[in-house]
Amino acid sequence: MTLSLVESRQFQLTDEQWRIVASYLPRQYQARILNNTGDYRAFIEAVLWAVENNAPWTSVPQGYGSWRAIYVRFLRWCEGEHWIAVERAIGMESRLAGSLRERVERYRASNRWRRKRTKSPAATSDAERELGGVARPWGILKAC
Repeated sequence: MTLSLVESRQFQLTDEQWRIVASYLPRQYQARILNNTGDYRAFIEAVLWAVENNAPWTSVPQGYGSWRAIYVRFLRWCEGEHWIAVERAIGMESRLAGSLRERVERYRASNRWRRKRTKSPAATSDAERELGGVARPWGILKAC
């Protein structure tokens, strides 16, 4: 019985390519790779598949694992700026590295925008401090 294209892996790094990519990763990941904890190779291949095909995360083949887990780890790696290591390994000037950089920057920009929209509870406006209330889009609510 053969796996459908949706269930199988469609983008695989050769062992030599994987050794190069793994050598560029931060030390904390290199140790985990040596101990075979976490499937970093499948994760990186899944991201590169999505980038290569310009596909949404929900289209990642199941052979790589859960698309949601891949997406969440991708976001964490964006915050930690770990993708630069993968870009270096695959060649900074390659089309794939450029597409990866573009997707990472798009998610970073989206995250910065989202963070600007949410105001931390510790930050208060001058009006809130003066009036002893909480600012809302419709006005200041005073504590009773």
